[in-house]
Amino acid sequence: MATFYPLNTLGLGFGWGAPYGLGLEYARMVSPNVDINAGLGIGIGGKIGVGVRYYFRPDARVSGFVGANLARSGRIDNVRVSYSNGSRTEEAEYSMAPSGVLHLRGGLRWQPGRVGLLGTVGYGARFTGDPVMFKNTAYYGQPSQEMRNLVNIISPGGLELSIGVLFPLGSR
Repeated sequence: MATFYPLNTLGLGFGWGAPYGLGLEYARMVSPNVDINAGLGIGIGGKIGVGVRYYFRPDARVSGFVGANLARSGRIDNVRVSYSNGSRTEEAEYSMAPSGVLHLRGGLRWQPGRVGLLGTVGYGARFTGDPVMFKNTAYYGQPSQEMRNLVNIISPGGLELSIGVLFPLGSR
């Protein structure tokens, strides 16, 4: 089967919940339909991981794909956050332990020429438990549910909406 995809690519990806955050990935086609990739980047903490994508139509310029990534996010310590709700302002300090996330994803790859574009949606499920640890809260010793929700929005896992640009390395 002919493919439009280069054998090796270096990608730049970014978006909400992306496995490598704002990061770089190296991908290699191991069959006409499958690539394996590894990447690293920055998010709320550093990120590193590996993944695989299966392309349904690598012989077409536009192909749907499904994939999975295992990613690890790094530790962050002593982050101060405040939340205002009307007349009440809440402040807290938290740290986030390293965590592992399984990303299940799907999307479209468009290969109009040598450079490819990825549009991805997915969900990341944490398999290492809740990494957030609150301390020094000013709300009766425990953060309010609103404060927890605010911090959970930026913690690892959850919805992914991301885009990527894949640059060829060498020939097809």
